[in-house]
Amino acid sequence: MSGREERFVGYRLARLRVPDLDGAPLEVHPAPPGERTGRFPFDAPVHVLTAYDPGAARLPAAENARRHRALVSELPAHVRRWASETGAVDGSHTEHGVLVEGLTDDEAVALGARYGQDAVFRWSAAAWSVLPCDGGPSSDAGWRISG
Repeated sequence: MSGREERFVGYRLARLRVPDLDGAPLEVHPAPPGERTGRFPFDAPVHVLTAYDPGAARLPAAENARRHRALVSELPAHVRRWASETGAVDGSHTEHGVLVEGLTDDEAVALGARYGQDAVFRWSAAAWSVLPCDGGPSSDAGWRISG
């Protein structure tokens, strides 16, 4: 299995934490396809973007923070945003990012690609999805909200 394939295995298992989603914390975990537990809190799909640690790189904290600020500064004014953290359930790897409402899949993927990311996440009422930034096929799972 290539390094990219190994990373995608991890992405498919990643959980999302949003410390403050309009006054309350939120945690989303992948689940078997078709399973959805909890209430999807948005009217349309949302995306999770990061500029941290592109691909297999592990950058210094200051460089990751600089890249994150640059990514957030590129978001259009109409896009709602919340600080987020995505990573392994066991905490072995996490990346700070931003949960955004108001981008299309193409716009979200283009931003991810611009920052060297393998993929971005899309969360919808139907699925927790990994969208590759290189045009590869998406991977869809179910989701559950834990609290």
